[in-house]
Amino acid sequence: MFSALSFTRSLAVAALLGSLAGAAAPALAVEAQADFVFDALGPVACEMPPPGFDVSQFRTFAENEPDAPIARGELQGGINTSFAGGGLYGADGEGGFVVGVQGMLFDDGPDLTMLCMVLVRLGQSDDTAGSVVGEEGLDAAPDGSFFGVYKLVRRNADGAPETFATGAVESGTASFGMFDGVLVEGSITIEGSYTLTGGDIAQPLSANIQIPRAENVIRPALRLTRN
Repeated sequence: MFSALSFTRSLAVAALLGSLAGAAAPALAVEAQADFVFDALGPVACEMPPPGFDVSQFRTFAENEPDAPIARGELQGGINTSFAGGGLYGADGEGGFVVGVQGMLFDDGPDLTMLCMVLVRLGQSDDTAGSVVGEEGLDAAPDGSFFGVYKLVRRNADGAPETFATGAVESGTASFGMFDGVLVEGSITIEGSYTLTGGDIAQPLSANIQIPRAENVIRPALRLTRN
């Protein structure tokens, strides 16, 4: 059974033990774990562009420059749109491996919505490809799989980012290419759902994401370890 996130060179391990239990749990536990993962990684895991950022200009760039080295994806289900943004990752010699995606949705809505996703490698493994699972799939997931969490973020009335909807992963796959310790390519597919903050009705959501290169490095790297 998976027991806790392993923090590289962190003194907080003891305090985190038991925070991520691998036993099957209700859907609400997924939200709590997503919050834990994002909190553990800090703001770097889910940053919105500055208020003056020209989203329309970036969208034009993303659509007209298909070879630009940016993360891209498509969402389908309760939300049907494309998105683009950046990728980030962390890896170390102790088995820690985490990959994140931050993408701006191009849905023509009045408010900018960001998709923030994080995948954390499970167990004692050096694999950079495997299945993606959510809370309910942790017990049966083999070493080398990835625990996936995501959320949708918007700005509140004060201009600060806040969670617009929480996500739950049901299944998926991920594959990442490394060269000299640098993430140079990645492919992620996710099947799951999202629930608006304050709501109780889950909407289906699937995502297909391509990461040509991840420039930003997460420190410390994370790994979900077994007992």
